[in-house]
Amino acid sequence: MVDGFLAHGLGATPNAMANMDSVTKLFGPSQRAFLIVPVVGAFLIDVFSVPIIIMTINLFS
Repeated sequence: MVDGFLAHGLGATPNAMANMDSVTKLFGPSQRAFLIVPVVGAFLIDVFSVPIIIMTINLFS
């Protein structure tokens, strides 16, 4: 699960899923991680991206 969140910080949900896939090939699958990482990652992007974008636009305009 940590690998998924780290990969999500590097880019987007597809990066997290690809990194989690490579880790599961090495250590075995975790159904909980494959459910939690995409849902929480997508939710956090929706919640935090709009205020951060608006704040940045207001800061530089």
